Amino acid sequence: MAKMAAKVFAALFALVPASVLAAGPELVLYNGQLITLDDAQPQASAIAISDGVIQQIGDDATIRALASQDTRQIDMGGRTVIPGLTDGHSHLIRGGQSFTSETFWLDETSLASALEKLTAAAKDRNPDEWVVVAGSWIPEQFDEKRGPTPEELTAAVPDHPAYVQLLYDDAWVNARGIDVLRLNSPDPAVPPSITVERDAEGRATGRLLGGVFPYNMLLPQLLPQDPERRKESLRTFFATLNSYGVTGFVDATAGGPENYQMPFDLDRAGELNLRVSYRIPGLDPGHEPEWIARFMAFRQPHYEAGRIGFVGLGEALVGEMYDGVQMGPGFTSPPPAHERLRMIGDFAAERGIPLEFHAYTDDAAAAILDVFEDVNTRHSIRDLRWSLAHLNTGSERTLQRMADLGLAYSVQMGPYFEAPGILAANGPEVAAKSPPLRAALDKGLMVVGGTDSTRIGVYGVWQAIEYHVTGTSLGGVVQKSDDQLLTREEALRLYTSNAAWMNFAEERRGTLSPGKQADLAVLDQPYLTMPADRIDTIRADLTLIDGEIVHDVLTQGQQ
Repeated sequence: MAKMAAKVFAALFALVPASVLAAGPELVLYNGQLITLDDAQPQASAIAISDGVIQQIGDDATIRALASQDTRQIDMGGRTVIPGLTDGHSHLIRGGQSFTSETFWLDETSLASALEKLTAAAKDRNPDEWVVVAGSWIPEQFDEKRGPTPEELTAAVPDHPAYVQLLYDDAWVNARGIDVLRLNSPDPAVPPSITVERDAEGRATGRLLGGVFPYNMLLPQLLPQDPERRKESLRTFFATLNSYGVTGFVDATAGGPENYQMPFDLDRAGELNLRVSYRIPGLDPGHEPEWIARFMAFRQPHYEAGRIGFVGLGEALVGEMYDGVQMGPGFTSPPPAHERLRMIGDFAAERGIPLEFHAYTDDAAAAILDVFEDVNTRHSIRDLRWSLAHLNTGSERTLQRMADLGLAYSVQMGPYFEAPGILAANGPEVAAKSPPLRAALDKGLMVVGGTDSTRIGVYGVWQAIEYHVTGTSLGGVVQKSDDQLLTREEALRLYTSNAAWMNFAEERRGTLSPGKQADLAVLDQPYLTMPADRIDTIRADLTLIDGEIVHDVLTQGQQ
């Protein structure tokens, strides 16, 4: 009888596919320190992944026991593991397409070394190609406590046109740049909204005055526009973001329609190694409601397809209510602009369309909230995931009004750079609480972290996280008090679970939990215990999206 049973069992066994007999996770990561951000299981040392999804987390013995002979197992060597980082408000689609053509000054501590970096960059340029620094630095970071003069730019880069932009506040070109832009001709080759500074004889000094929109109109003239070169730059930039542990971002405004096409192309080709979400602005000044209604007529309110997501409207919805980078009080907007925002608000609320509106100042936020409160009397906006972005000088009253409406707060790292301007325009009390993160969290607002890079902000998220933890602005101009700082876990949540919420993806990612997409990063330094002022130096040794390894310096030599 026993022999008969054995034969029957053997016959049945032979019918079972080998994949089932060898059933086990495709990938096991073990010997790590997992920061899961999942309250049900906040810590673990190992994780099992199959079909792009986290199957189980736990201790090494439990998870490794799940492995089959076909399971790939990776020893993390005690490294910290976090959910993949998401930049919740950025301009990375646009910035990525010129990434390899720009020079960055963030890490420079002297003007002399910054100028040497321009000289080095010029060596790799064609004769007519611009050398460009397009923001993300301030004079206070330099020993000299000043920016470059046009004469110094000429000395550093004599044979190429050179352009240096200070956030959205100021810009300079060298002598060659003056010639290329024909600044001394009756018809300078710059947008009419750019003001060319001139000396007593009417000659261009090399200083160009503008603002957010003028500078963003000028930069495309200076940066390469060849589509293939820009696409390759975007690939390089996205790979760089992967090396920081970034697995996704929300682009608040990417510029013209042609900029959006490139990540779509990469996704179709299976080459997109990030989750790219985007918003669209009102692109017809004075007629923004009509433009948005036409655009949205054939589009769902929000969706995710492949690694591309659409998360609604933003961030400049009505031009006259956009306060740019104003540091202090006094911003006003005309009643007709309020009416256009009311039309957009009614349209979006009735159709369940999420939106985000830019407000640097409390005055701009107050006017926007007046409109949103009116819209809310007709259509509840509480569950639509609307948000205000930046709000560097937001008051307690403004935050409470946001909480009452159920709005979220999309915070960036502008004050890391802009502390000198905020301090000068508002005084030390406001500057020491900018941005008002602690007050927002205490009021129960959903706070989502972004960088606003690449013009005002640092791509890669870690510098933003460090700023929220230390409260130290660039150059040490402002130091927030201890009661205004975030814990390391609070800061990390802004760029993981909270950012997933902004993407309507909190059930799919944002924590390391069974059943969620396997987006994660294995870090090269212990985030929770390392010196706080070194957090910006963290990089990923291993980054996964959907369980796929998109960045790897960990397993070299382990194969």
